[in-house]
Amino acid sequence: MQYRITLIILLVLGIQACQKDETIFVSSELLPYFEAFSDEAAARGVAFDYQSARIEGYLEDIQEEDVTGKCQFNSVDPNKIFVDSEFWRIASSMEKEFVVFHELGHCFLERTHLDSQDNEGSCLSMMHSGLTNCRNDYNISTRDDYLDELFAN
Repeated sequence: MQYRITLIILLVLGIQACQKDETIFVSSELLPYFEAFSDEAAARGVAFDYQSARIEGYLEDIQEEDVTGKCQFNSVDPNKIFVDSEFWRIASSMEKEFVVFHELGHCFLERTHLDSQDNEGSCLSMMHSGLTNCRNDYNISTRDDYLDELFAN
């Protein structure tokens, strides 16, 4: 009987030792924007918790030209958002929010790029690719409309 109990304890400890550490990392610079995304999502009836969604966030030097952020999907490890550190250094708070929200649009909401524009040439979605002629009008006065569209789909 004592042998069985010892064996069970060893099996449980062995299984726990083999499990991955599920701590999700988000850079301290990006964290306020992850939290703001969560608040905006909740205000629109969408629950977002980066820990349970398993989405990490990093600042790093992105070598691709004209790329300020990207989402890396992974079926085993957490999805990762990367924001270019040089962009981050010079960007305004609104520009930082836009990039983080855009990348969370990919990594969490599973949105693809949407390059539609209105008659004045303004992008209709913050999920635009940046590769077309639509004008990004994300600012304090248009923010709510862009966020409503982001979380509606």
